Amino acid sequence: MKAAKLALACLLLLAADTSLAQTLVKRSYVIRAETTTVEQLTGMIHTCVLIYPDGRYRLERTEQSMFGGKPETKVYLDKLPDGDMRAWEAILAESNFQGIKVDLPHGGIVENMDTLYISIPREHGMQNLGFNNAAERKPYEKALKPFLNSLKAIEKRKVPVAKGETSNNCTAPQVMYRSTGPGLIPDSR
Repeated sequence: MKAAKLALACLLLLAADTSLAQTLVKRSYVIRAETTTVEQLTGMIHTCVLIYPDGRYRLERTEQSMFGGKPETKVYLDKLPDGDMRAWEAILAESNFQGIKVDLPHGGIVENMDTLYISIPREHGMQNLGFNNAAERKPYEKALKPFLNSLKAIEKRKVPVAKGETSNNCTAPQVMYRSTGPGLIPDSR
């Protein structure tokens, strides 16, 4: 009798967990990534990139001198060629990349600052990755290499500064999910 009650309790918990599933309504962006590096001679460089499903992207690069002064931010707007967009989709679909699971870093002093933060809307939830430095990325180096190479390729593109654009740190549009599960999925009869 005790085993039957325990089995019933486990089934109820499993059913409750699956009833809270979520599904992406519409992908409002493909990826948002940002990096920050600090170099003793030049200062801090912060770069963010936001890529939309149609290939448009926004890149912002902020430089702060080690000697103070006002940070200088430049905004770049462009559209990736279809081949580059397909390459991004392939990188993000790679199972080794999708399998990366890390806790997002929490404040504190960062040695050898070389941060990388990534947000990717996936079908059933956001994949958020965060690394404070290259040492934290080391276990995932093979899976991250194509991503980092593609990110560098975007940064190296020859695109004019978008003069009228103000910086927004590549703020991503809201991602909408709908709950799915027993009783919530529309009947298709």
